[in-house]
Amino acid sequence: MKTWLRVHRLALADATRRIAAQPLASTLAIGVIALAVALPVLALALVGSVSRATMGLDTDPHVNVFLALDATDEDVRRVEAALKAHAETSSVRFVSRTTALEELKSTSHLAELLANLDRNPLPHAFSVRTKTSDAARLGAARAEWSKLPKVDQVSAEFEWAEKISHWTRFAERALAGLAIMLAAAVLFIVGHLIRLQVLTMKDEIEVSQLIGATAADVRRPFIYHGFLQGLAAGLAAVGLAGLVVAWLNSELLALTSSYAYEFKVVFLDTPTAMAVVLAVASLAIAGAWLSVSRELKQFSGRI
Repeated sequence: MKTWLRVHRLALADATRRIAAQPLASTLAIGVIALAVALPVLALALVGSVSRATMGLDTDPHVNVFLALDATDEDVRRVEAALKAHAETSSVRFVSRTTALEELKSTSHLAELLANLDRNPLPHAFSVRTKTSDAARLGAARAEWSKLPKVDQVSAEFEWAEKISHWTRFAERALAGLAIMLAAAVLFIVGHLIRLQVLTMKDEIEVSQLIGATAADVRRPFIYHGFLQGLAAGLAAVGLAGLVVAWLNSELLALTSSYAYEFKVVFLDTPTAMAVVLAVASLAIAGAWLSVSRELKQFSGRI
């Protein structure tokens, strides 16, 4: 066990020494990998934030029926009966103009303004859950309900929320494809950098193999080299993406401060950020292992 720990400690020290001996080249390599990883990390934070925002939206098929401002209680009862009797109706919820005003006051920054109004500007409304989301059938129902006496407007506001939800799911699939491509890029970049290291030490490696060094002995320092580069690149990528998210939130705060709804980009939680760093380090190890193994096979063929 002591021998095992000693050889790994020496390999780690050797890898650290090689990185420190070439600070500019090492910094550039880590920077390239960090930039490549930061892009999907940032995209993941953005897509996750949009997905969280759309989760609060109502995407079930429903139609809002707004009555005219002068609609009486008798008009409300008559429209409600017509809506409940319709074949496409699943359920009907009545929202009185008083309830709508109180909800608007509690969910917006307009409470003070609304309190100063002489009269309630909001109409009575019905939220109608429908049995279908088919556009043609909904269109026909909306057309019928629009013709009811004292009905001022009929809208299907769930459609845009449903479209946003579809686009979010598409973005998540596209992000998964991008992550796979960039993972391959990390493998290639680290593998290529390690290969250059191996080629510059070709004579030293061949001599060490002649005096009994195994492939594992030769491969070990390069594996640690790749691991340290990947670890540093992963940390830099997460830090860079975090800075961009902080800047975006400051800009969004200034942009949406006058709106009732505040949108904020939520950065990755700690377990996910750690998983990203470990994933980059693992990819770097894999890239280094593949590159060194390939070069050692070529060396062995020539010895």
